[in-house]
Amino acid sequence: MANPSESTIHSNECTDMPEDIKTVQLLAKGLLELYEPPLVTIKTHLKELTDKQDAVHNMLLSERRRLEDLQNDVTLDALLADVATSKEKLNSISNAMITLHKRVHSLQARAANVEKVAKSRAIQSPSKSS
Repeated sequence: MANPSESTIHSNECTDMPEDIKTVQLLAKGLLELYEPPLVTIKTHLKELTDKQDAVHNMLLSERRRLEDLQNDVTLDALLADVATSKEKLNSISNAMITLHKRVHSLQARAANVEKVAKSRAIQSPSKSS
């Protein structure tokens, strides 16, 4: 059989439990009231920081695209400069070819004249010798 002092301890534990539960609930409520506002504030600040970070990230991406476009423009400028240089070289070669063509044409005309003179002398030479 159970000892009478043990049964009083057991009954005290049962009656103390609702008070303990109430005390624990009050402590939990107090802790929540104490820490919940800072947690909400921290959550709000964290959301603001995340939004700012996203905005900065998007700005960096757009700046990177802009710099890449500028780099492409620099490449395009270099290509256009190469085209201008090549055009100058082409004009120089073309002018040289035109000059050579004129010179060849002039030499051909002169050769034709020399040939005519040589033929006329050849025709006149046999007639003089006859």
